[in-house]
Amino acid sequence: MTIKNLTQAMPIVATALGRRFGVQVIVGGRDACTDGQHIWLPDLPPESALRPVAWGLLAHEASHVRHTDMTVFQREASASPLRQHLLNVLEDVRIEQAIRRDYPGTQTTLEHVIDWMLATGQLQTPTTDAHPAQCLSGYLLLALRWRVLGQQALAESARQAEQVLRQTFPATLVYRLMGLMSQAAGLKSTTEAALLAARIEALLEDEATAAESSPPPAPGASSDDTNGADGDDDSASAAETSTATGTETGDRDESSTGASDPTPSSDAVEVEAEAEAETETPPNADGCPSQKAAADGPGPDAMDQAAGDDTAGGAGGETPSGTAAERLRQTLAATADALEGDLFERVRRQLGQADTESAGVVRLPAAEDATLDSVSATLLLGQVRRTSRVLIARLQGLVQASRLEHPCAVERGRQLMTRRLYRVGLGETRLFARHREQPAPNTAVHLLVDLSGSMGSQVSANRYAYQIALEASLALALALEAIPGVSVAVTAFPGDDGTDETVTRLVQHGQRVASRAGAFDRHPRGGTPLAQALWYAAADLLLRPEPRRLVLTLTDGDPNDRALALSILEQCEQAGIELVGIGIQYDVSPLFRHSQVIESMADLKSRLFRLTERLLV
Repeated sequence: MTIKNLTQAMPIVATALGRRFGVQVIVGGRDACTDGQHIWLPDLPPESALRPVAWGLLAHEASHVRHTDMTVFQREASASPLRQHLLNVLEDVRIEQAIRRDYPGTQTTLEHVIDWMLATGQLQTPTTDAHPAQCLSGYLLLALRWRVLGQQALAESARQAEQVLRQTFPATLVYRLMGLMSQAAGLKSTTEAALLAARIEALLEDEATAAESSPPPAPGASSDDTNGADGDDDSASAAETSTATGTETGDRDESSTGASDPTPSSDAVEVEAEAEAETETPPNADGCPSQKAAADGPGPDAMDQAAGDDTAGGAGGETPSGTAAERLRQTLAATADALEGDLFERVRRQLGQADTESAGVVRLPAAEDATLDSVSATLLLGQVRRTSRVLIARLQGLVQASRLEHPCAVERGRQLMTRRLYRVGLGETRLFARHREQPAPNTAVHLLVDLSGSMGSQVSANRYAYQIALEASLALALALEAIPGVSVAVTAFPGDDGTDETVTRLVQHGQRVASRAGAFDRHPRGGTPLAQALWYAAADLLLRPEPRRLVLTLTDGDPNDRALALSILEQCEQAGIELVGIGIQYDVSPLFRHSQVIESMADLKSRLFRLTERLLV
């Protein structure tokens, strides 16, 4: 491995972020995706410019895992490619809003992705010669991210996209669309996002039907006449300019934060839109995104006027792509290719094509929770407590005694120091003892238990090596749990499927060991993925607050990849993690700087306790 600092290793950082977000992250390979429960990322070197992009993707996907109802999403997305795309744009904005409320720092993380996409040309403003569906979806994506999420880097792109939208679609549709868009900031669930996506699609259908039923334009009619305007251009432009600037003072402050003003109900918006179709002078609708743009610079209407009569105006004039009805029908019938896909799909593709450190680098294994067997739990607890009571009491007593300093003599107290009584005649008044406790050990311990196939060897009548190892681990975990300042976790490797990619969590930090006793009823399987197990334990301990971190490893054979295991061990030592190897009839000294060999399984429990005494006392 080429990573010099374990704390900078991408699997460690990704695990920390995943735990913070409450999702499980798997680093390694070339995948950048999620299945709704796990998130996969490639392993990028610390100097990679794509690392900030990967953290942004992680935050985005974590927000989906936390806040998206995939059942609702998949059901609604199957209605049409356009519906799926609209829903994806709305849901992305909604879930990113939600994760920013939980974790405010993700705002900057997600903005790094937008900055990178703009800098590399991954995110561009749609043009008038693009597919009409791209003009619509591009505007929605840019405007909502600017207005709702406050991503100011998209401000100019959103203004340009609005101009393209007005040149592509009728003014009535643009106005009614903006009324619906004003509801995006208040979406509370995937269901609400799906309903809004359906309403936008229905709006397009209504406008297409209305455009098809309108009489064709008279020969020589202007582009404004194509949409049935009765007034002249100057009066319409003046009315729109007045509307756009009527809320300038209030909107200027709002645009800097991405917040939305209160807006009329959807029914009111539709009634007003119908009135607009008859008068060609849209009524004032506070909070409409297009009007807010006027507070930040030249509005799209003003830009249209400056373009001259040869350019299709903001009233929805025709472009070379066809009539308004044709463009609306093209939008409704758009395929997935025409819609350019999900914004973050472009990020996934780039990460999947990036140069990674995957060659020769261990993948941080996924952790699975062990199933609990209540019957086995009762039997194991009884067996362990019966045979380990003396050892547990001895370990706890030694640790507690080590925290007591030798008493110091004081003038007042409750305990008389009889050995100092002879000094009374010499005027000595400090005859009482005062005890002061040392701080608790403040240590996080992670116990790794090898459950490879070789641990299935029989060591006595009806007793197998893996059973003794698991019982000893359970007994030690129970003893450590009772010591103030000590936190313990126990993990078996490999996982239940016997592959290198998983480990099985028997006890996690903070869990009561007795309640997890049933997890220790496991069986041997697979090989010895020691490197992966150490990788997982290191990632776990580096997230702990205790200043001292200790890994105890019980194993009975050579690891699957010795060179990789040595590399992980070296990095763990550099990160300040103490490592102790316990070889079960196997010499682990070539691997671990501190190690012991236990030849008799009958001695495993007592030797394990004595070793722990020396480490903690």
